[in-house]
Amino acid sequence: MQTFLRLGYRHGKELLHLQCNLDHALRLTGLPGLDSSFTVSHLYSTVANEEHLLVRKHPGLGRITINRPKALNAKNCEMVEAAHQALADFVKNKEAAAILIDSSGDKAFCAGGDIRDIRQAVLDSRYDKDPPLDHRVARVFQAEYSLMCDIVNCPIPYISLCNGIWMGFGVGFAVHGDIRVVTENTMFAMPENMIGLWPDVGFARVAANNAPGATGLYLALTGSRLKTPEDLLYAGLGTHFVPSGQLSALRKTLAKPLKRHPDKQHGMQQILERLQPYVQEVGTTSAQLAHDQPAIDYCFKPALGYKATGQSAGQAVLKILTTLREVADNAQAEKDKDFAKNAMRSMSAACPTSLCLTLHHFAQVHVDTQSQGPLSNVYNLMNQEYRGATRMVSRHDFIEGVRAMMVDKDKSPKWDPKDLSQVSDADLESILDAMPKELELGWKEQLLI
Repeated sequence: MQTFLRLGYRHGKELLHLQCNLDHALRLTGLPGLDSSFTVSHLYSTVANEEHLLVRKHPGLGRITINRPKALNAKNCEMVEAAHQALADFVKNKEAAAILIDSSGDKAFCAGGDIRDIRQAVLDSRYDKDPPLDHRVARVFQAEYSLMCDIVNCPIPYISLCNGIWMGFGVGFAVHGDIRVVTENTMFAMPENMIGLWPDVGFARVAANNAPGATGLYLALTGSRLKTPEDLLYAGLGTHFVPSGQLSALRKTLAKPLKRHPDKQHGMQQILERLQPYVQEVGTTSAQLAHDQPAIDYCFKPALGYKATGQSAGQAVLKILTTLREVADNAQAEKDKDFAKNAMRSMSAACPTSLCLTLHHFAQVHVDTQSQGPLSNVYNLMNQEYRGATRMVSRHDFIEGVRAMMVDKDKSPKWDPKDLSQVSDADLESILDAMPKELELGWKEQLLI
């Protein structure tokens, strides 16, 4: 029988420490310690008895479950902060041998951050270029990006079961970990350009390191959905395919006692041995992305080196669209024509500034990854994304994009500027340039591992 403790987020850190201290105290007195069913649950809603994040301790396994299925497991600021604290506590107490991230319900692993909440925070408290650190917008992105860094550097295996919709923040919460299990129900997308934002959460790092050719840039600029295990593994997003009907059994297997090892690779081997019986092999050569790869590289790959050609980002995005039109009109294979038409349709509906900023950022990360430049370092990368995200959400395009797509739902955003030719590189640089030091992402205070 599970034990639940319910309380507000502001007491969340104290509760997690209380759990560890209570377990220790019980054992000192000769009484049984807390068993594997002891659960810490944070209450994030004004609706009574609705726990949006479940933090559970099994023997050797720390488990964090997103439990907001009615909102497609979208995460708000308090949930991100608590998930980060839970991860840190599991790592530091030396008992957890691995971390398991999963979600409630079958529809979504995590559909992203609570975008409407961010929009409302901006409308309620406007700021000039950079938000003060106590502004809700700053809190949201400080929490998200510092968590991404700690996931990258997590010293024990980090496993995510990505069943259902997997978008936005949900991608960042899983894709920087060691094992990303996908199912036949997994649907990936990074559609932020459609609401005047940009694909953040370190996706540019994944695109540069894991995805073949220009696949990452293509997914970022078009927001295209991936719906098959073959595509998800081909793109380097998932690492293993497990049929959804096997997830419950897999969870039980992972929850059996685990021993922590100082060598992470040894710990990974322990997890992989437990995972393997549930894994179903799929051939990535049959992925739609594999068939589209020549067209993706023909249309998108030159843009990754656009700066060396003297083009502006706007000119480079226009060149992509021109090349897509060429393929749509002249390709011999019908599948290539369809690919180009779909990509054009998506990009034509997106925010021009978002498209240009996406290309600008992804091209920088691509070059720095190859040359071991500054943005190959995850801390520098997330610092740049923090500047970009906090500044983009305060602009007209984000307010208007969320209004059109998620509030009024007329799906007719009025972008400003409305044309790619009107987006200047100077404007893009101003979105990403350095903040005053006191407003930057505060790594010393934010990193918990």
